[in-house]
Amino acid sequence: MGKYIFIVAIFFGITAFAQRYDAGFSRPIITENGNFTYYELEPFQTSEGVLIFLDRNLGALSNDITSSDSWGDLYQWGRKTDGHEKRLSDTTNTISANFTQAGNEFIVDSARANDWIAYPKDDLWNDKAQTNNPCPCGYRLPTEKEWRAVLDLGYEIKPTGTGAYYISIGNGVLKLPCAGLRNAFTGNFQYQGMRGYYWAGDVSSKGMSSGIDFNKSEITTNVTIYGFRAFGRSVRCVKSVSD
Repeated sequence: MGKYIFIVAIFFGITAFAQRYDAGFSRPIITENGNFTYYELEPFQTSEGVLIFLDRNLGALSNDITSSDSWGDLYQWGRKTDGHEKRLSDTTNTISANFTQAGNEFIVDSARANDWIAYPKDDLWNDKAQTNNPCPCGYRLPTEKEWRAVLDLGYEIKPTGTGAYYISIGNGVLKLPCAGLRNAFTGNFQYQGMRGYYWAGDVSSKGMSSGIDFNKSEITTNVTIYGFRAFGRSVRCVKSVSD
Protein backbone atom coordinates (compact mmCIF):
# COMPACT_ATOMS: atom_id res chain seq x y z
CA MET A 1 0.00 0.00 0.00
CA GLY A 2 2.83 2.37 0.92
CA LYS A 3 4.56 1.69 -2.42
CA TYR A 4 1.31 2.42 -4.30
CA ILE A 5 0.88 5.76 -2.54
CA PHE A 6 4.48 6.69 -3.34
CA ILE A 7 4.03 5.94 -7.06
CA VAL A 8 0.78 7.90 -7.21
CA ALA A 9 2.45 10.87 -5.50
CA ILE A 10 5.23 10.88 -8.09
CA PHE A 11 2.71 10.65 -10.93
CA PHE A 12 0.65 13.57 -9.68
CA GLY A 13 3.79 15.60 -8.99
CA ILE A 14 4.94 15.18 -12.60
CA THR A 15 1.45 15.92 -13.90
CA ALA A 16 1.19 19.13 -11.88
CA PHE A 17 4.56 20.30 -13.14
CA ALA A 18 3.60 19.53 -16.75
CA GLN A 19 0.32 21.43 -16.41
CA ARG A 20 2.21 24.42 -15.20
CA TYR A 21 4.53 24.70 -18.19
CA ASP A 22 3.18 22.64 -21.08
CA ALA A 23 1.75 24.37 -24.16
CA GLY A 24 -1.96 25.05 -23.98
CA PHE A 25 -2.28 24.89 -20.19
CA SER A 26 -5.18 26.66 -18.52
CA ARG A 27 -3.60 27.21 -15.13
CA PRO A 28 -2.15 30.66 -14.43
CA ILE A 29 1.49 31.54 -13.93
CA ILE A 30 1.69 33.68 -10.82
CA THR A 31 4.81 35.77 -10.21
CA GLU A 32 6.23 38.48 -7.97
CA ASN A 33 4.71 37.15 -4.77
CA GLY A 34 1.31 36.69 -6.35
CA ASN A 35 1.02 40.21 -7.73
CA PHE A 36 0.84 39.27 -11.43
CA THR A 37 -0.86 36.47 -13.33
CA TYR A 38 -0.06 35.36 -16.88
CA TYR A 39 -1.43 32.79 -19.30
CA GLU A 40 0.00 31.25 -22.45
CA LEU A 41 -1.20 32.26 -25.90
CA GLU A 42 -1.80 29.94 -28.82
CA PRO A 43 1.53 28.58 -30.17
CA PHE A 44 3.09 30.19 -33.25
CA GLN A 45 4.70 28.02 -35.93
CA THR A 46 7.54 30.19 -37.25
CA SER A 47 10.77 29.83 -39.21
CA GLU A 48 12.51 29.86 -35.81
CA GLY A 49 10.38 27.03 -34.43
CA VAL A 50 7.19 26.88 -32.37
CA LEU A 51 6.97 29.87 -30.02
CA ILE A 52 4.57 30.34 -27.12
CA PHE A 53 4.17 33.88 -25.78
CA LEU A 54 2.58 34.96 -22.54
CA ASP A 55 -0.67 36.89 -22.84
CA ARG A 56 0.56 40.23 -21.48
CA ASN A 57 3.65 42.32 -20.85
CA LEU A 58 5.65 41.79 -17.70
CA GLY A 59 4.04 43.78 -14.91
CA ALA A 60 0.74 44.25 -16.75
CA LEU A 61 -2.41 43.98 -14.67
CA SER A 62 -4.55 43.11 -17.68
CA ASN A 63 -4.36 41.75 -21.22
CA ASP A 64 -7.14 44.13 -22.29
CA ILE A 65 -5.45 46.00 -25.12
CA THR A 66 -7.82 48.97 -24.73
CA SER A 67 -6.62 49.65 -21.19
CA SER A 68 -3.38 51.25 -20.00
CA ASP A 69 -3.31 48.39 -17.47
CA SER A 70 -1.96 46.28 -20.36
CA TRP A 71 1.17 48.42 -20.73
CA GLY A 72 3.13 46.86 -17.87
CA ASP A 73 6.65 47.62 -16.72
CA LEU A 74 9.63 49.15 -18.55
CA TYR A 75 12.95 47.37 -18.08
CA GLN A 76 16.49 48.54 -18.64
CA TRP A 77 18.15 45.83 -20.73
CA GLY A 78 19.75 43.10 -18.65
CA ARG A 79 18.34 44.16 -15.29
CA LYS A 80 16.37 41.80 -13.13
CA THR A 81 12.99 42.56 -11.57
CA ASP A 82 14.23 44.77 -8.75
CA GLY A 83 11.73 47.65 -8.75
CA HIS A 84 13.46 49.91 -11.28
CA GLU A 85 11.01 48.75 -13.95
CA LYS A 86 7.95 50.17 -12.21
CA ARG A 87 6.51 53.33 -13.71
CA LEU A 88 6.47 54.97 -10.28
CA SER A 89 10.07 54.09 -9.44
CA ASP A 90 12.47 56.84 -8.45
CA THR A 91 15.54 57.71 -10.53
CA THR A 92 19.23 57.95 -9.72
CA ASN A 93 22.22 59.32 -11.61
CA THR A 94 24.53 56.76 -10.04
CA ILE A 95 25.59 54.05 -12.48
CA SER A 96 25.55 50.59 -10.92
CA ALA A 97 28.90 49.04 -10.07
CA ASN A 98 27.62 45.51 -10.72
CA PHE A 99 24.66 43.68 -12.22
CA THR A 100 23.51 41.82 -9.11
CA GLN A 101 22.82 44.75 -6.79
CA ALA A 102 21.69 47.72 -8.85
CA GLY A 103 19.11 48.87 -6.31
CA ASN A 104 15.47 49.57 -7.10
CA GLU A 105 15.77 52.91 -8.91
CA PHE A 106 15.74 53.62 -12.62
CA ILE A 107 19.34 54.51 -13.48
CA VAL A 108 19.61 57.69 -15.54
CA ASP A 109 22.51 57.54 -17.99
CA SER A 110 23.57 61.17 -17.56
CA ALA A 111 27.06 60.38 -18.87
CA ARG A 112 25.60 59.00 -22.13
CA ALA A 113 27.48 55.71 -21.69
CA ASN A 114 24.51 53.83 -23.21
CA ASP A 115 24.24 51.49 -20.24
CA TRP A 116 23.11 51.40 -16.62
CA ILE A 117 26.12 49.42 -15.41
CA ALA A 118 29.75 50.51 -15.11
CA TYR A 119 31.15 47.33 -16.65
CA PRO A 120 28.68 46.15 -19.32
CA LYS A 121 27.87 42.47 -19.75
CA ASP A 122 26.50 41.26 -23.06
CA ASP A 123 25.02 38.01 -21.77
CA LEU A 124 22.78 39.09 -18.90
CA TRP A 125 19.61 38.06 -20.72
CA ASN A 126 20.95 35.57 -23.23
CA ASP A 127 23.32 33.16 -21.49
CA LYS A 128 22.40 29.57 -20.72
CA ALA A 129 22.09 30.37 -17.02
CA GLN A 130 19.60 33.15 -17.92
CA THR A 131 21.31 35.60 -15.59
CA ASN A 132 18.90 38.32 -14.45
CA ASN A 133 16.14 36.79 -16.60
CA PRO A 134 13.00 38.71 -15.51
CA CYS A 135 10.55 36.21 -17.02
CA PRO A 136 8.71 33.51 -15.05
CA CYS A 137 10.42 30.15 -14.71
CA GLY A 138 10.48 28.36 -18.06
CA TYR A 139 10.24 31.58 -20.10
CA ARG A 140 12.71 34.10 -21.52
CA LEU A 141 12.96 37.10 -23.81
CA PRO A 142 12.57 36.48 -27.55
CA THR A 143 15.66 36.74 -29.70
CA GLU A 144 15.79 39.27 -32.52
CA LYS A 145 15.48 36.40 -35.04
CA GLU A 146 12.36 35.18 -33.26
CA TRP A 147 10.81 38.65 -33.32
CA ARG A 148 11.50 38.87 -37.06
CA ALA A 149 10.05 35.39 -37.63
CA VAL A 150 6.86 36.32 -35.76
CA LEU A 151 6.48 39.54 -37.76
CA ASP A 152 6.85 37.49 -40.94
CA LEU A 153 3.52 35.88 -40.05
CA GLY A 154 1.82 39.19 -40.77
CA TYR A 155 1.03 42.21 -38.63
CA GLU A 156 -1.19 45.28 -38.53
CA ILE A 157 -1.05 48.47 -36.46
CA LYS A 158 -4.49 49.15 -35.02
CA PRO A 159 -6.19 51.77 -32.83
CA THR A 160 -7.57 50.64 -29.48
CA GLY A 161 -10.57 52.93 -29.69
CA THR A 162 -9.33 54.87 -26.67
CA GLY A 163 -6.78 57.05 -28.46
CA ALA A 164 -3.91 54.56 -28.22
CA TYR A 165 -2.49 51.96 -30.62
CA TYR A 166 -1.23 48.38 -30.65
CA ILE A 167 0.23 45.88 -33.08
CA SER A 168 -1.75 42.77 -33.98
CA ILE A 169 0.42 39.83 -35.10
CA GLY A 170 -0.62 36.50 -36.60
CA ASN A 171 -4.30 37.34 -37.09
CA GLY A 172 -4.59 38.78 -33.61
CA VAL A 173 -3.06 35.91 -31.66
CA LEU A 174 -0.35 38.23 -30.30
CA LYS A 175 -1.27 41.81 -29.41
CA LEU A 176 1.40 44.23 -28.21
CA PRO A 177 0.28 47.60 -26.83
CA CYS A 178 2.11 50.83 -27.56
CA ALA A 179 3.34 51.08 -23.99
CA GLY A 180 5.93 53.80 -24.64
CA LEU A 181 9.42 53.88 -23.18
CA ARG A 182 11.39 55.49 -20.38
CA ASN A 183 14.10 57.87 -21.52
CA ALA A 184 17.59 56.78 -20.45
CA PHE A 185 18.93 60.33 -20.23
CA THR A 186 16.11 61.95 -18.25
CA GLY A 187 14.02 59.20 -16.68
CA ASN A 188 10.93 60.69 -18.30
CA PHE A 189 8.23 58.68 -20.08
CA GLN A 190 7.62 59.11 -23.79
CA TYR A 191 5.16 57.99 -26.48
CA GLN A 192 2.80 56.14 -24.14
CA GLY A 193 -0.05 54.80 -26.25
CA MET A 194 1.68 55.94 -29.46
CA ARG A 195 4.79 53.75 -29.82
CA GLY A 196 5.80 50.27 -28.72
CA TYR A 197 9.35 49.33 -27.71
CA TYR A 198 10.04 45.68 -26.91
CA TRP A 199 13.37 44.19 -25.89
CA ALA A 200 14.96 41.08 -27.36
CA GLY A 201 17.36 39.02 -25.29
CA ASP A 202 20.38 39.33 -27.53
CA VAL A 203 22.96 42.04 -28.19
CA SER A 204 23.44 43.98 -31.40
CA SER A 205 26.58 46.04 -30.70
CA LYS A 206 28.40 47.86 -27.91
CA GLY A 207 25.89 49.56 -25.64
CA MET A 208 22.92 48.39 -27.69
CA SER A 209 20.62 45.40 -27.66
CA SER A 210 18.03 44.06 -30.04
CA GLY A 211 14.30 44.61 -30.06
CA ILE A 212 11.38 45.86 -32.11
CA ASP A 213 9.94 49.37 -32.31
CA PHE A 214 6.61 50.31 -33.86
CA ASN A 215 4.05 53.10 -34.00
CA LYS A 216 0.81 53.81 -35.82
CA SER A 217 2.56 54.25 -39.17
CA GLU A 218 5.71 52.15 -39.17
CA ILE A 219 7.58 49.24 -37.68
CA THR A 220 11.29 48.66 -37.45
CA THR A 221 13.88 46.33 -36.00
CA ASN A 222 16.57 48.93 -36.60
CA VAL A 223 18.02 48.86 -33.11
CA THR A 224 20.79 51.34 -33.91
CA ILE A 225 18.25 54.11 -33.18
CA TYR A 226 16.39 53.05 -30.05
CA GLY A 227 18.34 50.09 -28.69
CA PHE A 228 20.45 51.75 -25.97
CA ARG A 229 20.38 49.45 -22.95
CA ALA A 230 19.70 52.18 -20.42
CA PHE A 231 16.28 52.93 -21.94
CA GLY A 232 13.24 51.38 -20.32
CA ARG A 233 11.33 49.10 -22.71
CA SER A 234 8.55 46.56 -22.48
CA VAL A 235 9.20 42.84 -22.06
CA ARG A 236 6.96 40.10 -23.51
CA CYS A 237 8.13 36.66 -22.44
CA VAL A 238 8.21 33.57 -24.62
CA LYS A 239 9.28 29.96 -24.66
CA SER A 240 10.10 27.59 -27.47
CA VAL A 241 8.97 23.98 -27.52
CA SER A 242 12.66 23.16 -27.96
CA ASP A 243 13.74 25.04 -24.81
